[in-house]
Amino acid sequence: MFDIRTSRDFYAMLVEDFDDYVAEPHSTRRALHCAITAYHLHEWVWGDWLKKDLAIQKELGINSKKAFEDWVGGACAWFPDIRDLVNGTKHFSSGQGFETMRVAAAPFAFDQLEAGLDQGAFDGPIPFLDSDQTSGGGAKGCLLIDYGQDAAEHRWLTAASLLEIVVRFWRDFFKRYRPMPNLPESRHHVRLGQPDP
Repeated sequence: MFDIRTSRDFYAMLVEDFDDYVAEPHSTRRALHCAITAYHLHEWVWGDWLKKDLAIQKELGINSKKAFEDWVGGACAWFPDIRDLVNGTKHFSSGQGFETMRVAAAPFAFDQLEAGLDQGAFDGPIPFLDSDQTSGGGAKGCLLIDYGQDAAEHRWLTAASLLEIVVRFWRDFFKRYRPMPNLPESRHHVRLGQPDP
């Protein structure tokens, strides 16, 4: 497709999509484009080189594209949620088992990007009334996934956190199974063995 010809090229596009999304964490368009790229990367990896690399297939315990997708879902626990976001977008469905929303502030959580620290953010997100609103300070908010009350302390996850986990998975996958010089990395990730700049 145009100048995207290899899985490395597609991965580079994923890194750019992620960096674009981090710059605008309120953008549903950027989040969904990043999710779509992150999900379909498994098809590019399979078609580009993994279907011919029997040694890596044996190491992973796979022998088909579907088996590879299942392996990715087992190796990256959040990958099925990316798949559900992508399929929900493609098929205009909301049967993912979670809800998505745009909020002024996410619930308080030390381990998540965009988590709220202000009063009221501890118990739940501070919602918008509609998609055109901004918070009182002019911030445009963030995207949030709600897994429901049954998820207890794991109920809320920012889209930024979900996407970062999956983008890092793919970075580490390439480093381990298809090492190459100058593999693109997000400027928002900790480089292996080095602190953030």
